[in-house]
Amino acid sequence: MNATNLLDLRPLSIGELFDRTFRLFRRHFVTFILIAIIMQLPVAVLQIASALLVNNLTNNIVFDPTAQNPFLNTEILGPTLLVSFGIAFVSFIVTQVGMAALTQAVADSYLGRKVSFDNAFSRMGNTWFTLILASFVAGLFIFGLTIPILLVSFIPCLGALVALVGFFFIGAIASILVSLLPPVVVLERAGALEAVKRAWTLSRLRFWWVLGYLVLLTILTVVIIFGPSAVLGFALGTMLGGTSILVQSIVQQSATLVLTAVFLPIRIAAITLMYFDLRIRFEGFDLMVLAKAGESASNNASDLPNQSLL
Repeated sequence: MNATNLLDLRPLSIGELFDRTFRLFRRHFVTFILIAIIMQLPVAVLQIASALLVNNLTNNIVFDPTAQNPFLNTEILGPTLLVSFGIAFVSFIVTQVGMAALTQAVADSYLGRKVSFDNAFSRMGNTWFTLILASFVAGLFIFGLTIPILLVSFIPCLGALVALVGFFFIGAIASILVSLLPPVVVLERAGALEAVKRAWTLSRLRFWWVLGYLVLLTILTVVIIFGPSAVLGFALGTMLGGTSILVQSIVQQSATLVLTAVFLPIRIAAITLMYFDLRIRFEGFDLMVLAKAGESASNNASDLPNQSLL
């Protein structure tokens, strides 16, 4: 790690964080895109396969015209639900693996280490599995928070207002925890329960700023992915009106795959840099790196102690 990289470790504004995010993305465009494609391609293939399966089942089943909702036919409902749950499960696993690899690649680039497709997957180790466990722990934690809010919501008059405010904060906490879990697990090698506690400890130091930062990222997500995807869907419906819905669905899913592969590395890079910024501001991470540089380069962020220097 050279002196230039070390001097760049300093608190950044939101504009500077986004600027460095896009700089990292441009510098390692091919590597980041390849990792994102590896993460998204199996999901896209499964979605297209499920669309073909459902279309085949639909074409081979004669619906009862007198039924209130023919799509509740058990011959198609059972396989559809099974395929949907299977795709959701596989998507979740593959996504965690890809997020761990991308987080490792972004961190290596930010700290001046060599970045490559192979290094990203080899250096992340089995953190993807811990990330899955941490996600479940975070989910249980969020579910536990919703129970008292649901109970309070039954109180006359004030119940609805308290529930509205409570669910807002629960949603904010869930978004923050899910976002910070990958850098905490991958870079600090924290366990599942420890990672959830650590993510909350970091975020509460600057809660509203972190929430606002994630809101901006969400807006970018809508603009870059869902906006063009919706426009494409409308255009396909207009231009290919005579074409089957299946073909339109496949084309739209393929376009969404490309858009997601482009934006996902940007989002993960932005969140990883936010994680480093929090550590620099409240734990003196930059001073720790400077102190360690004279001895030996750290392999993981966990090599540096988590105590606060303030």
